[in-house]
Order: sequence, then structure tokens, then C-alpha cells
Amino acid sequence: MVKPVGFDQKIMLHHLDFTANEARKLSRKEMYEALDYFLRSDIQGAKSRKNAITMLMKIWYLVDENVIRLRDSVLELFPHLTKEERLLLHWGMTILAYPFFKDVVYEMGKLFRLQDEIPSAVIGRKMKELYGDRRRVEVATSAVLTSIKTWEAVGWLKSRAYTPLPKVAITSKELHPFITEVILRAMNVTAIPVDFLYHHPLFFPFSFTISTESLRSAHQFSVHRQGIDQLIVELCGS
Repeated sequence: MVKPVGFDQKIMLHHLDFTANEARKLSRKEMYEALDYFLRSDIQGAKSRKNAITMLMKIWYLVDENVIRLRDSVLELFPHLTKEERLLLHWGMTILAYPFFKDVVYEMGKLFRLQDEIPSAVIGRKMKELYGDRRRVEVATSAVLTSIKTWEAVGWLKSRAYTPLPKVAITSKELHPFITEVILRAMNVTAIPVDFLYHHPLFFPFSFTISTESLRSAHQFSVHRQGIDQLIVELCGS
């Protein structure tokens, strides 16, 4: 069975900002109209604009049913967040919306633990291993890599390799439940040691320390001790 790809073109950060801001107050029809108007200055072609709208809607508006509560909770925070915190939310919501995006950044996160440069060809080969040697996979890989480079989540070398940038520090405890739930859902697990959340490959551009207090106070989690010194966070009712 051929795995779906879906990530068709570069997504710009200010388009994501606009979508998240408007998603809290517009109907579905109004969202499509607002996005079509807003994107015209950046995307001239009707087909490319339609593709971008589809992707933006999938990331922030037409989310899976089990993600609605999470999406709604962070949209309430969105207007009050810093640029860096908004990037974290876009990153996490895109991971949940597009498994292909998730797989690209997960592979990059793992490789950056071992080396400071990742040739684009290495990522391309890995994605073809996962999704098949198809032209669509090449296009989607390029779209993800170009997007995250545009978001300044990775650097780019003339040798056609990607390099890590200084990590974006996330200090707001309000975002800890979001990071945790994204990791659990994206990795398709219901529980994980809290220590495993730090430096997780999925969030390689960011640095944060998860507060167990913030997880205990979030109703969707159960935090319990396993063994002598290992804390486990579990997603309840997932």
C-alpha cells in the first residue's frame, strides 16, 4: 500500500500565523475566502494557492477529531505568544496534520544528534525508503525542507547540506502540555518517560525543560513513578 504524502508545497510562516489567528473567529467558508484573499499577494497561481489553502486548513482548521481539544486550547493562547512560541505551535500542529512532515523532521532530529551537517540527498533517500521512489516524494521532501529553512528552523550550506541553528528556547510552562501531547500522538504511544521529552528528535530546533507540575495540572495526563527515579507521563482517554 502506497503511503500518502500530502505536503505539496512550501508553507510560509506568516500564512500560518494568519490562519491560526483567523481560525478562532471565522466559519469554514469564511476561512477559505479569507485565505484566498490573503495569499494572493504571495501566491499568484490559482492552483498553487488552492493547494496552500488546503494545507493551511488541514494544519489549523480541519484537524482530526482527537486533536480538536488540543488545537482549541492553544488557539486561546496564540494572540499572546511570542514569535518563537508561535513557531513551536505551527511546528507541532504540522507534525500532527502531516505524517510526512513528521517523518522528515524526526529523521533530521535523529541525524543532528550524530552530526552537524545533513546532506539534502540523505534525507531524500530516507524518505524514498519510507514512502517509495516516486516523484511526489521528491517534491514533498523538498517542500518540507524549504518550509523549515524559510521558518529559520535549520540552516543551509552551499554544499547542499542542512545544519542546526541555535535552539529556540521555550520557557512558557503553558506550552508544556502541548509539546507532550504532540510527541505522544505523533509517536503513536500513550505513555513516555518525562526525561524522553527533553531533546526529542521531533522538536530538534527547540530547547525546553518540561515541568512535571504543568503536566500534573493538565487534565489529559496522568503522571506516575516507575521504578526508583523514572517519571512516566500518560495520555488519558487517547
